[in-house]
Amino acid sequence: MTLPHDSQNGPTPPAPRRPAGRRWLIGGVTVVLLLGVAWAGSTMYAAGQAQNFSNDTAKTIDTALKTNKLGSVEKHVYTRGLTESTDDLYIVLSDKLAPYHLHVRNHIKHGPLPGFQAVAQAVIDSEIIWDAKTQAAIDKALGGKKPVIHTVVGLGGTTDTTFMVPAGQYADSDVKGTWTALNAHFQTNNGGRGLSGSLIWPSGVIGPGNGDPSQGVLKINDVRYTVDQQPYLKSLSQGQSSFTIASIELPEKLGGLKTLNVTTRTGPQGANLESSTQASVAEIAYQDTKFSQLLLKLSATQLNSAALESLIAVFQQPDYQKMLQSGETVSDQTYRKLWADAKPSLGKLLAGNPKLAIDEVSVQTPDGPLKLNLGAQIVDGQSIDLSSFDSSFDAGASDQSAEKAMGLLQNLKLTADIEGKEQVIAGLLSSSGNDTAQSIAQSIDPLIEQGMITRSGDTLKTHLEFSKGAATINGKPFQ
Repeated sequence: MTLPHDSQNGPTPPAPRRPAGRRWLIGGVTVVLLLGVAWAGSTMYAAGQAQNFSNDTAKTIDTALKTNKLGSVEKHVYTRGLTESTDDLYIVLSDKLAPYHLHVRNHIKHGPLPGFQAVAQAVIDSEIIWDAKTQAAIDKALGGKKPVIHTVVGLGGTTDTTFMVPAGQYADSDVKGTWTALNAHFQTNNGGRGLSGSLIWPSGVIGPGNGDPSQGVLKINDVRYTVDQQPYLKSLSQGQSSFTIASIELPEKLGGLKTLNVTTRTGPQGANLESSTQASVAEIAYQDTKFSQLLLKLSATQLNSAALESLIAVFQQPDYQKMLQSGETVSDQTYRKLWADAKPSLGKLLAGNPKLAIDEVSVQTPDGPLKLNLGAQIVDGQSIDLSSFDSSFDAGASDQSAEKAMGLLQNLKLTADIEGKEQVIAGLLSSSGNDTAQSIAQSIDPLIEQGMITRSGDTLKTHLEFSKGAATINGKPFQ
């Protein structure tokens, strides 16, 4: 297969012409993807093992592209020099109309005074080399300015990367868009396991190519991402991250959202590792319907850190990684070995009674508030005998495996709490069928009489629980 800018193979044949809208979509996705790939390439030279690590990273990128059916790395070339080296990745992105050939090049200046710019192991500047036609379109969109991906690799293996995409504009017969400059700054340590930094993108606007205001535009304002993540034990991490969008306006006055905020925290709690995620939206609207104060809280607690670490180590073994990435049929013998290796760590993890929960889903509807809580927890996990599953990989053992899995339900506890104004719940039920809110409200009374729903004023509540193999509603057996 011919490669762009490859003197050994000759020029790349011209690809079929793409529709204008398709060029914008593929071009936009490609820029985001490849800038990310280039940034990953820029940070892979820590600890003085540039060439070996670049080979491993090229394989990782190739596997990721193939696994997601996005394309592949056609060729990887590392050219070492005395004071400078280059690392080239030739990538082809899959497309039904025509493959998209891309070339990512990292220019590396070696330390201890690389290019007399800093006291460091290396300074790396990354670039994306496009075909002439695409490059001309990008130059026009960015006003001749170039994206910046600049990395300084410290003497201790740390990295400091500056990332910038210039402001620009794009227009054809189908679509017209403008965007402000995107800026990011990230630092890594501990061989890339520690990561901190931030990304800021003030705004972007996409509208119809003919500029017809009646069709509306998509507007995204003030996108921010921050992260501070540090190593914990050998394979785990602790820290927090946040992602925010000030507002999104949908085209044709369909609606949008205001103040999206997603925050994640992970860290040790005694011998356990615990994680929580909270997502909130101040307001979301679609056509004539508006909701406010949306809140989602998730948590994972009582996860034994040592057991989790050991379990991760099992799946990080090269043989298992190769098995997972190949997508090929795995033999029973391989499954037995995987089970034998993972069983001790899995048993210890279950003995800690891990808990996964949707701690809260709540929203303020036009008719009032609605709230939902869900939980799942292992109970008396130390009593679970995993060795009883050893024969599950034998031929004809599927029925036995299903029976043993059902036995685990004795150690599983599920809970659900629903609370909302009667008018809200009646309205939601009526919107899912042909019944009127009034007829549904009348059908609620029998449910209250049966104890399946409780009423407090104008608020309805119910508590569902599955524990020790039995289900209850508001404390009463469910039949």
